[in-house]
Amino acid sequence: MNEKKVFHNFKSYINEALLNNGDKNGSIQELKPKLLNGELVVGAAHSVVLLTPLSERDSGRFGSLFVTNYKLSFVPLETSQYDEYGQKNHLLGTFDVPLTGVGALWLTDGGPQRRRRLLPYADMPGKVKGLQVICKNMKVMTFSFANSPIGNGRKVAMALIHHAFPKRHDLLFAFEYREPYYPTLPSDLNMFQRPGDWKRELERCECPHWRITCINGTSDAFMLTAGETLIVPSSVLDYNLMESARHFRSGRVPIWVWGRPEGAALLRSGELLPTEQSATAESVLLEQVRRSHPKLSPPRVLYLCGAGGAAPSPHAPHAPHAPPALPALHSLLASHKKLADLCTPTTLPNFWLQDSQYYSILDSSRWLRYVANCLAFADDAASHLMSNITVVLQEGDGVDYCAVVSCLTQLLIDPYFRTISGFQSLIQKEWIALGHPFCDRLGLPRPGPGKEAPAQAPVFLLFLDCTWQLLQQFPAAFQFTDTYLVTLWDCVHNHLFDTFLFNCPRDRDLAVSKNFTPRPVWDWGEQFSEQDKALFYNPLYMINKPIPMTAQRLSMPAVSWRNSRPADDTERLRPCCSVGGVELWALCYERWLPPLDTPHAGRLHFHLHHCRLRAQIQQLTDKLSSLSIMNNRHSNGDEDATESFRIPAVSRFYPFSLNRYDNVTRNLDSMQVSLIDASQLLDSQSLLNAPD
Repeated sequence: MNEKKVFHNFKSYINEALLNNGDKNGSIQELKPKLLNGELVVGAAHSVVLLTPLSERDSGRFGSLFVTNYKLSFVPLETSQYDEYGQKNHLLGTFDVPLTGVGALWLTDGGPQRRRRLLPYADMPGKVKGLQVICKNMKVMTFSFANSPIGNGRKVAMALIHHAFPKRHDLLFAFEYREPYYPTLPSDLNMFQRPGDWKRELERCECPHWRITCINGTSDAFMLTAGETLIVPSSVLDYNLMESARHFRSGRVPIWVWGRPEGAALLRSGELLPTEQSATAESVLLEQVRRSHPKLSPPRVLYLCGAGGAAPSPHAPHAPHAPPALPALHSLLASHKKLADLCTPTTLPNFWLQDSQYYSILDSSRWLRYVANCLAFADDAASHLMSNITVVLQEGDGVDYCAVVSCLTQLLIDPYFRTISGFQSLIQKEWIALGHPFCDRLGLPRPGPGKEAPAQAPVFLLFLDCTWQLLQQFPAAFQFTDTYLVTLWDCVHNHLFDTFLFNCPRDRDLAVSKNFTPRPVWDWGEQFSEQDKALFYNPLYMINKPIPMTAQRLSMPAVSWRNSRPADDTERLRPCCSVGGVELWALCYERWLPPLDTPHAGRLHFHLHHCRLRAQIQQLTDKLSSLSIMNNRHSNGDEDATESFRIPAVSRFYPFSLNRYDNVTRNLDSMQVSLIDASQLLDSQSLLNAPD
């Protein structure tokens, strides 16, 4: 029976190869992956079957599987028009996964039913029948080597386990990529890499009682995980900062990140160390913060993870109704693992079993509770700031939840950070310049020697999830969409770019000194076309406050002074911070589950409908301005506005789902949208004008 089965499968495969390639030998080994400059193949397997996710039977696609020093790439034997996602990446194909995006590997018996975990540096079995790859963005790919030459499966598994979990940081592909880089970053993007960048932010917020110090860039640096530039109270001397830093974890003394012209400021700080003089050192610094306020108002300290080991400062009493403390990093990681298990079922019966217990499993993960707690802290901080009270966020080393709550607070208060350039500048300031340890939290090797095992936790994903919740509650307040946020999360695991590749600016500067070429992820043209980037823009944004076309193309100083001054109380967002007010980010977590990807569903249809309404408004406005509405209609033969802007049929998780309909690609590829001006969605070549 076994011999007949093997012979039958092999014959069927040869026939399929002959049909598609026209080669009498039917050799699948002619398939090759698309390689970048500096990319090398380190392992390959032919006659591999990529199993269809959550299929009722073991069906799939024939092809070849390759492991390079950059990605895992499956090249199908037969191409199809349904093999492309709506979003087309210039660097990665449909069946490609960056090595740093690989989360877990499982050995299978050729299908998804029986499996066991394959750990890095563990013994590899002599024969590998199947391999399952679970990605960090919750995508699942299952391969069968039943028809492959003996030993191919083991070679691929060994190459993948070795290169996906390297021991050294400089083994990542970003250090091997040889393509020249010519930056085309937006002119209004603040990278917060130089003192002038921080000065620009300080002037934008109109905070004259604070000063810039570059002491952290000298040999006397006391905050080694941050950049060279810090903003501190004007009355504090650098010597006092150096002395006080000995009493804070990682030297994280309170530093300024945002402020209001009225005097209130937002600061970040690490927890106090359990020393005899720590409380005194904190009181001295908080007194200087108080003096930086024009009204000499005392600051309010928000302990994000509960009160530290030291006694609370008399200047910083606890709020009477403080939000629940945020979890330890290991608890956040455990919560994310439960969420990932819910969103990565490997078999169809398992999917339906989890579906029947969906809400109980989701609630037990506590992920939405943590999201709601972060929003509650941000809302609390925003309330104090709008009441002209300075807020100091304090947590651990000051690099995790401080970044989350600080960013969310600024999103609630400052409209500038709700634009795409402003949001990217916010990430550069709070996460990159102030040293969030991305290598440690994402499970990458450290750039330098590390004595302790790093704590892994999806802190940045928690922030993106909180931001998405704000998008749902305030759909017209943000310039970007959830498509942009999901794309950004995917790019976090693309180690071709340096933005999320280091623990701190010092590690990046050291790599650059050794001829490393930094490539910011914000240069979206490196990966996507104008049509793909068009879906990053929210058609509802700034409807009531349109920006002139000329102003949108000016440099950052002109635009920032026009639109990015700290908001008044009318522009302050007040989110719902209860667990009942948040929901699961389906586009990010469930997009790889085919049973849930239904046609004519999802938020993208609302997006397209809003685009159509704006197009109709623009069309009517143009006709009114020409004072010849009837003449234009009769002379040019224009159709009715409602008929000329039809919404194409897209699936729920578009553009992250495979194309299933003939008209989807044709309709959406016809877009011609400017990256800078979202109103170009109204052009005659936009996706809304495409025929059904």
